[in-house]
Amino acid sequence: MALSLSTQNKLFTAGYTAKGVVYSLIGIFALIGVIGGAGEGGTGGPKAMIEWIGTNPFGNILLFLIGLGLLAYCSWRWYTAVKDKENEGDDKEGIAKRIGYAVSGTAYGVLSVYAFKLALGSGGGGGSNKQDIIARILSNSWGPYVVGLIAVIMAGVAIFQLYRAITDKHMEGIKGLQLNEEQRETFEKTGEVGLTARFVVYGIISYFLFRAALMDDPSQFKGVGESLSYIEDQTYGQVLLAIMGLGLLAYGLFMFIRARYERV
Repeated sequence: MALSLSTQNKLFTAGYTAKGVVYSLIGIFALIGVIGGAGEGGTGGPKAMIEWIGTNPFGNILLFLIGLGLLAYCSWRWYTAVKDKENEGDDKEGIAKRIGYAVSGTAYGVLSVYAFKLALGSGGGGGSNKQDIIARILSNSWGPYVVGLIAVIMAGVAIFQLYRAITDKHMEGIKGLQLNEEQRETFEKTGEVGLTARFVVYGIISYFLFRAALMDDPSQFKGVGESLSYIEDQTYGQVLLAIMGLGLLAYGLFMFIRARYERV
């Protein structure tokens, strides 16, 4: 069933706004951790940000709203994949990209369920975290091959983020829009910086997925929050973490700008 253009745009706007909230918070918390020191902020992934939202005044309402937004993003990505809204085609490359849209949508769908569970007071438990899922896969004889394949896909996603940044592919969504020079430049720069930051994070995630596959050890896996902690543990880690915090904050702002100006 085809959705009306109005409905598509509502899903797009709500979804990208919610995604912007999550990534902005990840970036801000990383920066607070650098500026304020240990215990004042710190690194965390999307789930940690969802949990933090719930600790604020009117937390349950905010959780419900962010859950709706993430569900909208999930729906939009699946609709994009099924209806081929990006005109990727039916060749191998096009199918691979459309599967990627569906996988991305599913990940945010799981995150939306997590937000709803917290909002309803049932807690975030009851589901498996990503390391548990990796452990279940590795418990099978074919597990390392599957985890290795996931690592390859994640590496591809990382490279695609960088490709979009350096080729200005991220600018295609605003072609034909009546933006002034300052707005256009803001869109371009936040996209370039944000996508490059995502390239780094996804690259680290793919590296540790490869390690988990090669060593048959699920504890090697690192998500977004653990990847930022890994960066922090390196030489000049505080500086690198600050740069990554700014980069992920830029990505969050880029999502807000897309939600504000892009139309499908």
